[in-house]
Amino acid sequence: MRITALALGLVLAVGACASRGTAAGDQAVTGASTARRTNVISSEEIRESSAPSLVDMIRQLRPGWPTAVSIVVNNEIFGAYDTLRQLPVSGTSEIRYLSKSEAQMKWGMRVNEVIQVITR
Repeated sequence: MRITALALGLVLAVGACASRGTAAGDQAVTGASTARRTNVISSEEIRESSAPSLVDMIRQLRPGWPTAVSIVVNNEIFGAYDTLRQLPVSGTSEIRYLSKSEAQMKWGMRVNEVIQVITR
């Protein structure tokens, strides 16, 4: 009797979760959800920004991003955070923040956190 009640409770719990419609496949990608991706500054955000430099753009759009990072342009290590001042906003198509583990998988142990600038 106890096992039957437990099994019935489990079936009801699973059925309730499935009926809520919260599976990742059910969620449509919208402009609002894309804008909330905090690890990427999209080409659309770059076009809409009036920031005079990449440093200003990052400060405005992603103020939580760290500044003690390596800068990678496309796939080459470029320098420290201040080197962003040398890169033109107009030639930038996307900017990404990569955590230490993500960056080290791509560029090895010589980097910690990375801001990657992807150019046109």
